[in-house]
Amino acid sequence: METTRIRHSDTARHAAFFQFVQSIFPGSGGQSWMDWRDRGGWTDQYEVFVAVEGDRIVSTIGRSRMRLVINGQDRVGYQLGAVATLPSYRRQGLARRLMNWVIDELDAPDQPIILFANNTVLDFYPRLGFRRIPQQRATASALIEPSGVPPAAFDPASASDRLRLAALSARAQPIRGPLVARDYGWIALWNLTGGPEAAVWLPEVDALIATTVENECLFVHDVIAAQDFDLGAVLPTLITQPIRKLEFLFDPGDWWVGADYSERDDSDSRLFVRGGLASVTGPVQFPALAHT
Repeated sequence: METTRIRHSDTARHAAFFQFVQSIFPGSGGQSWMDWRDRGGWTDQYEVFVAVEGDRIVSTIGRSRMRLVINGQDRVGYQLGAVATLPSYRRQGLARRLMNWVIDELDAPDQPIILFANNTVLDFYPRLGFRRIPQQRATASALIEPSGVPPAAFDPASASDRLRLAALSARAQPIRGPLVARDYGWIALWNLTGGPEAAVWLPEVDALIATTVENECLFVHDVIAAQDFDLGAVLPTLITQPIRKLEFLFDPGDWWVGADYSERDDSDSRLFVRGGLASVTGPVQFPALAHT
């Protein structure tokens, strides 16, 4: 069994990785991965550690180098994703072997790492120095009627929109919270390429906002903004039907004073942390567009 890595420049091996991910996570969409790559989303900040047998990928860990903000302090860290092994190759220590490789390559022993995991691997990560921290949910009751001219939509297929997203992400202020991130435009592009979120530009406040609507609830997935602004004033322009409830997939803080906080049921996506995150005990709400 050979271990190797796939970088953004190893384009001849990308298709095999996309096919592997699609086989393990059927809802992930191999075409979405390819679109994201072709649109410049796969940068030198992302690489995949893989175990291969012959020409076949059998186990993977994706590693994203990120600017994390931990209790207000910037740290360079990593977010791991696509941690997966083909069913017939499980229980052979492949995931542990790849994870040890990832950890051995840290810039410093306390370099922070985060990942989101399902409930089938809860015993695996603590054995590698990770600990789970709770996540929170933020909601608010609000009757909002649609009004105004809808803002221009973000188009992930548009080169100019992608450049605009990258520039905005680079100057945007981090969302409030004990564990957040900054300058994650290339990860946001992945979510806006393959996810359900619809994002719109708010040029008058130098921002982009991503939302979905379900059963009279407006889910605000993320706000990437260079400065604070009155979120309540722009929400009526984002909807086409009356809204009775808001749910924020980040810590709204001053964006929405009076939001109700509760512990989130995160059994399908639990947050594990490692390294220089000892001061973070939770609950936290990592911005949705920064998830890998």
